[in-house]
Amino acid sequence: MKDEVFEKFSEKVVTKEDLSVLADQIDEAARWVYKGGEAALSEKIAGSVSEEFREDIASLEEVGKFPVSCEEQSDFFKNLKKYLETLPVIKLTIAFGPDKDFLAGLSSRLAKQIGKRIILEILVKEEAVGGLIVEYGGEYRDYSLARKLDQLMEESKLVKIRPGVKNVQAS
Repeated sequence: MKDEVFEKFSEKVVTKEDLSVLADQIDEAARWVYKGGEAALSEKIAGSVSEEFREDIASLEEVGKFPVSCEEQSDFFKNLKKYLETLPVIKLTIAFGPDKDFLAGLSSRLAKQIGKRIILEILVKEEAVGGLIVEYGGEYRDYSLARKLDQLMEESKLVKIRPGVKNVQAS
């Protein structure tokens, strides 16, 4: 059951930034476990975490999937963070700042290819021109337009494109 609950929290995490925000929410909620008396944790954390996170906790409380004792709640948050830290990270270098929809679609496609939930670490480098560079599991794949342009230039005996340098015919 815990894995099912942890997976539910991870569904909203697409990027390392999302993961960092969720980790901060978890830390803040964990600080409230032993505060505020006998109130439900979802009530204690109101105003200290995002409403979405608070509602997730409240819905777990309502269906009995959230621990009742302070010690169990504390362990729940520790284990949730450990679970989130085990999610594989795919580092992508792209030429533009992607929006949430683009990232969600890309994450979904990559997760299907890999066969498990993933986190994207996005680096924006205009030098990539187009396409992307992927780093995962010790592998490096360059699908950037810059690499293809360099290959074409090399094949046509032109010097590679370099920032601030005009292309010249190789002698």
